[in-house]
Amino acid sequence: ARLPKLRLRLFGGVPEGGEAYRTKLEKLAAELGVTDGITFEGRVSDVACAYGAGHIVMLSSISEGFPFSILEAMSCGRTTVSTDVGGVREAVGDTGIVVPPREPGTMARAVLALMADDARRTALGRLARQRVVDLFTLRRSVEGFRRIYHELDGAPDVSGLLSVPPTADGPSAGPSAGPSAGWATETRAPWWGDLSQHGAA
Repeated sequence: ARLPKLRLRLFGGVPEGGEAYRTKLEKLAAELGVTDGITFEGRVSDVACAYGAGHIVMLSSISEGFPFSILEAMSCGRTTVSTDVGGVREAVGDTGIVVPPREPGTMARAVLALMADDARRTALGRLARQRVVDLFTLRRSVEGFRRIYHELDGAPDVSGLLSVPPTADGPSAGPSAGPSAGWATETRAPWWGDLSQHGAA
């Protein structure tokens, strides 16, 4: 009613045994008169484009471990509205909005607030991507575990002594400049330049 042009795109396949729930949702959408505003996209092969297809990514889980889907959305420069379950708050930090679970009205108000503020939404998307680069790349995670194991073993921290392997162009360049050297490179694939602007206006 507030945003007649708003569209909800639901991505992901229906798990085995969930067909009746899918049918229930379709019937509910019909009863509410919102079928024109909802599409069930199913499973997609290009996940990055799915995250980039909208302005906001929502996670309405009532139970969650560590929300890798939210990290994926953040890495694509999308701000998120998520429920406060599992590790969601740890993942999102201050780059999105976290709401209590089982409170759809609160979630709806959060979405409306972000949709009405293009500048804030875009800024949060940039911060979300930077948070992933700073904290949640694969190498950051591996190095974190390496540091913990060394601490438990009583061994000295050698995280700053990572070596660069030899390349076809010549010998190793020697020790890296530190644990953060080059770690963002792997998240700078060519698709990022286009995706960051897609649907953000």
